[in-house]
Amino acid sequence: MSVANLLAALFPHFVRLHVEFVRVVGRTVCIRARGKETSAVCTGCGEAATRVHSRYERRPSDTAISNQQTVLHPQVRRFFCDRASCERRTFAEQISGLTFRHGRCTVLLRTIREQIALALGGRAGARLTERHAIGLGKDALLRLIRSLPDPDVKTVRVLGVDDFAL
Repeated sequence: MSVANLLAALFPHFVRLHVEFVRVVGRTVCIRARGKETSAVCTGCGEAATRVHSRYERRPSDTAISNQQTVLHPQVRRFFCDRASCERRTFAEQISGLTFRHGRCTVLLRTIREQIALALGGRAGARLTERHAIGLGKDALLRLIRSLPDPDVKTVRVLGVDDFAL
């Protein structure tokens, strides 16, 4: 089994990444990577762009590996949008299934944090995230709950009303 196949089996959300190196610094696993795609979809108009404007490095947190904090260091490209009717001139690529706009963590880590926040809430959730090396404070967990969209409201079939009134 090659290293690429091993990474794909253990970390399926890394499939769209080319991992350059992995190193451990203290209790943090640092993973340097770059995207495999040659183009990106413009967030303004939805057209594919291939002309690169610049590159920069992001540092989103990821789920823990062997109870050690994991930080990705993906090299992200900014692209020019060549469509004349598009209001965006440049935009940053998002690695599908891994990053999202203005995100400081991966999609997988955000999902896990949301589930912990909904199940346990503030202090208990903060203690659990600390034990699993994905630490998040109680206030941040509550903010995460508030930022979630409201569940869909279904039509009420039966409504019970108390008969008491003055």
